[in-house]
Amino acid sequence: MDELMELLDDFLVESFEMIEEMDNDLIELENNPDDLELLNKIFRVAHTIKGSGSFLNFNKLTKLTHHMEAVLDKARKGELKITPEIMDVILESIDAMKAILEYIRDNKNDESPDVDIEPIVKKLDSIVNGTFGKDENTEEEKKGINVEEITLENVDELDLESLPPEELDAILEKLVDEVNQPKEEKETKEEIQEDTKSKKDEQENQEKKEESKNEIEIKEEKPIKQESKKEITKKDIKKQIANVKEQTIRVDVKRLDQLMNLIGELVLAKNRLIKIYNDVEERYEGEKFLEELNQVVSSISIVTTDLQIAVMKTRMLPIGKVFNKFPRLVRDLARELGKKVKLIIEGEDTELDKSIIEEIGDPLVHMIRNAVDHGIEPPEERKKKGKPEEGTIWLRAYNEGNMIVIEIKDDGKGMDPEKLKKKAIEKGIITPQEAENMSDKEAFMLIFKPGFSTAEKVTNVSGRGVGMDVVKTNIEKLNGIIEVDSVPGKGSTFKLKIPLTLAIIQALLVASQEDLFAVPLSNVIETVRIVEEDIYTIEGKSVLKLRDEVLPLVNMADIFEIEKILEPEKYLYVVILGLGATKIGLIVDRFIGQEEIVIKSLGEFLKGLPGIAGATIRGDGRVTLIVDVASLMKLAKETHNKKLVTDSLNEAKKKKEKPQDYKVLIVDDSAMDRKIMRQAIEPLEVTILEAKDGVEALNILKQNNDIDAMLIDIEMPRMDGYTLAQEIRKYNKFRKLPLIAVTSRATKSDRVRGVEVGMNEYITKPYTQEYLQNVVRRNLKL
Repeated sequence: MDELMELLDDFLVESFEMIEEMDNDLIELENNPDDLELLNKIFRVAHTIKGSGSFLNFNKLTKLTHHMEAVLDKARKGELKITPEIMDVILESIDAMKAILEYIRDNKNDESPDVDIEPIVKKLDSIVNGTFGKDENTEEEKKGINVEEITLENVDELDLESLPPEELDAILEKLVDEVNQPKEEKETKEEIQEDTKSKKDEQENQEKKEESKNEIEIKEEKPIKQESKKEITKKDIKKQIANVKEQTIRVDVKRLDQLMNLIGELVLAKNRLIKIYNDVEERYEGEKFLEELNQVVSSISIVTTDLQIAVMKTRMLPIGKVFNKFPRLVRDLARELGKKVKLIIEGEDTELDKSIIEEIGDPLVHMIRNAVDHGIEPPEERKKKGKPEEGTIWLRAYNEGNMIVIEIKDDGKGMDPEKLKKKAIEKGIITPQEAENMSDKEAFMLIFKPGFSTAEKVTNVSGRGVGMDVVKTNIEKLNGIIEVDSVPGKGSTFKLKIPLTLAIIQALLVASQEDLFAVPLSNVIETVRIVEEDIYTIEGKSVLKLRDEVLPLVNMADIFEIEKILEPEKYLYVVILGLGATKIGLIVDRFIGQEEIVIKSLGEFLKGLPGIAGATIRGDGRVTLIVDVASLMKLAKETHNKKLVTDSLNEAKKKKEKPQDYKVLIVDDSAMDRKIMRQAIEPLEVTILEAKDGVEALNILKQNNDIDAMLIDIEMPRMDGYTLAQEIRKYNKFRKLPLIAVTSRATKSDRVRGVEVGMNEYITKPYTQEYLQNVVRRNLKL
């Protein structure tokens, strides 16, 4: 039984693959009806499915494929020309085959009550008989010409008035003969006719049986029940069904997910190892063991990266799995709308993570339908414009960095930005003033607004204003970006940029005040450095003008309500983020760098934090939060409406109007030395605080965030000056705090170490009061 189930699984896997390929081949055949090689390929697929279905006793599937095969056979012999109408019937058969196969997959038999194949079989038979597409009444009339089939009982069913004179004469003559015929002759004739018909039916059935046997190389009349004979036929059928079985295995996706998680842990360990090696290298420079350690770390790094790529590839599928259904979609939609459309597919071998493949199907369906319905004009209109009657849609996929780009382009009527703005104003989506300040690219993005549609009337295809909104939502889920370009009268181009995988990603690390965040690199369009004068205010909202675009500008500290303890610097750093059709400028305090990160869940208690997707462990062992760009965009919109960036920057600025506003902390274990330093800088009229050692100084510093400079002795109990400086520099908020060493240690190595730990100035004793005053004045910028 297990072997039979395995056989059935193999049959279904291959049948679904073959039928999907057949769908596309049929569309190509419609465009190239004389391609005999393609026709033979399609015939062989139908023949294989019929033979395999017959072996497995799927009678409904066998019957349908047998009749479809008859049509294809006639076409490949040159006795039939494939017209669009005939292709409609063949494609209808394909749809029925898909439905039957799905029923087999779920129920292990093909007796689906929802799939009635009889109407399709009749159409296929009429194609073979050459009567397809002709009026049914005419068919009956032509059948009436056969004298043998006309009797006194069925003559009333014919419309005698519409028959030609010669046909009417033949019928009348037959009826007269029947009336005059003796009863015995009638009965004998009927018996002969019945006997002839019975023999004919029996002969047809026999031929079908023989044909079915030959296809799967079975010599017996009925399916074999004996165990030994079954084994022989299985070998034959397995050759037909799974000729590549030895080269592939099926793996549960859960196992791949588990493997991906383990690789993620390995990547984190690799990052940690590299960081530790860098620290050790600084401390033990010149030691022999460093070279060996370097080789080991490099080797582990290379193997981990290769292993990561290999595991990611096991989850990858060619995007052709999604693209393959579009030729049929375009063909059916074009016939429904009375248009001529050609679809050109490129890059279908481009691979993408399985989880993403499953999500992009619906957005692409909407965009292709949109291109056929809104983009491509009717043939008459294209002719008037001097274009070919047949419109063209290009569907391309290619890699760009760590992103995959899917491009949908058409040579249709394009989009007029002014018309889009007008329509959006009518629907209340934007105000006239917003429209006036809107660039063409921003106008194109209006089509992604909920409820927006340019259709004049609602149809089965479009007009309800939901299609492109669905596209935007689904692409945002994948952290993707949408770009639109269009030229009125020439056509439109849509680009979807999607990350290759969602498990291990490249991220830009940024700092907002004291906090670090990881921003997915797939959403970072660019980074720029600006000054405060580059920020403009429009309608009470902060914006940044970047080339030909005006972008909303928000401070990251405002979005997450982070306490502003750092003064803004001369230059501001801005990350331009993109998601779907939306772009914003995000002000951060520093760029840390780019790093490969593994997304980890925050757990039950912390999950669902607005703007946060998860966390990652960095090379130094610290946890860094990962930004959820979709959620961040919503928070940024709310913040943008409430707060100006300039106000936010002014909050962080410490207003120091007179010398007394500045605080200087003197750190020395000698009371005498503290007194000398105090007397030296008292004429500056600054506020002076004192600490006996490094520990006390650090506590004072943490409690008084507004210390403006420190005078530090080196030799002190509990914590010396070097260690104090190192601890202070660990905090971002004290990164620019002037630290001035005042010590009797005057060797070159002491000075070098002072610079290494972060001292801004190094003063050796003895010193003059004027010199110390000048150093403090310069560092406080008095």
